[in-house]
Amino acid sequence: MSAKRKRRITILTVIALVLAIGGTVAIRANGKDKKPPESPVKTGKAEIADVQVKVTEVGTVEPEVKVEVKSAISGKVIEIVHRDGDVVKRGTVLARVEPDLNQAQSLADTKNSVASASIRFQDAKKKFDENNKLFSEGLLASSQHRDVETEYLEARQELDKTREKYVLVEKSGIPIGQSAADFRGSNVVAPMDGVVLTKNVEIGESITSGVSSFNAGTVLFTVADVSRMIVKAGVNEVDIGKIHVAMPVKVTLDAYPKVLFNGKIDRIAPAVRLDDKVRVFDVEIRLDAQGRELRSGMTANIEVIGERINKVLTVPVEAVFKRDDQEIVYVKKAIDPKAFAEAAKKKEKSGDDPKKEDKDAWKQFFDKRVVTTGLADNGKVQILTGIKVGEEVALEDPTLSKKDQEEDDD
Repeated sequence: MSAKRKRRITILTVIALVLAIGGTVAIRANGKDKKPPESPVKTGKAEIADVQVKVTEVGTVEPEVKVEVKSAISGKVIEIVHRDGDVVKRGTVLARVEPDLNQAQSLADTKNSVASASIRFQDAKKKFDENNKLFSEGLLASSQHRDVETEYLEARQELDKTREKYVLVEKSGIPIGQSAADFRGSNVVAPMDGVVLTKNVEIGESITSGVSSFNAGTVLFTVADVSRMIVKAGVNEVDIGKIHVAMPVKVTLDAYPKVLFNGKIDRIAPAVRLDDKVRVFDVEIRLDAQGRELRSGMTANIEVIGERINKVLTVPVEAVFKRDDQEIVYVKKAIDPKAFAEAAKKKEKSGDDPKKEDKDAWKQFFDKRVVTTGLADNGKVQILTGIKVGEEVALEDPTLSKKDQEEDDD
């Protein structure tokens, strides 16, 4: 073969390669143009699934009956008889308190006032009896008799008043009848049968009275009936409509995760309260059975089991938006890549800034539809009307700009 012919074949081969490469590039470019544009927001699908209403919260185990024990007098703790964990009976002495100077003076005044009022009463009664005899014999004027009678009645009223005060002090646990030499302090007693949960004071500490009108008083002990434990939790107001009294509840403890307790909602508070800026309703759960694992203050995980429906049309809960008292979803369109590219070119030719966001750009991707919803759980919501199985729906609001979406996320 001649050199000239070889050169010609080489040139033709190079030209063929160039044409082949150019064709491949053109095909790839053409294919890229036909690739469907990506959705500006995340999407999910409408599908058939089960919907199970569940409300989960974290609460605490507490005794159904728990009493804070305070002293009837202010003073200093001089003896502690029982401590945390002790089983006590009603009336059992838990501690003794020595009254402070002011309290001791007040007790002395109460005790002495009875004696003074009794002396005045005896004197007034004796005088009244003598004058009443003279008055019946006509030897005493009516005005004098009335004065003596009034004095007698006032003395009797004063004695009754001081005796009532004395009895009230004595009933509060203060041994006011003891002599100063025998006085060992005021007894602080258990108000009920139960277990001492907490002891909050030590010997020598100064305390304030629990019957004072100026303050709440010092809590010395907490006594509770631990044979009846319940679970208390705060349910977020967004979930309160999903629960009602007598609904079944499953309870587990952080300390014993494999132990399951069944129970029912026993009480739902009628008013909301703020818990760290969250509005919650207090709920009490009565357990079907007690267990040795239950201890006051333990963390309890509760799961309230509500209504259930099987095999219904659902979408993710994030796909449903509230607009003007209506529930809507944004359904993804079947986009024609060619038409989308032509629209982009038309916008470019119009002279608009390509970086400027188009508020109506979402309409190229989604249709807005009004839907009717049914039951909802934490992840899915039932759709009664508005969309069909398999349709894709936006999981974020596509009408918001990127800046607005970022602010919503924050």
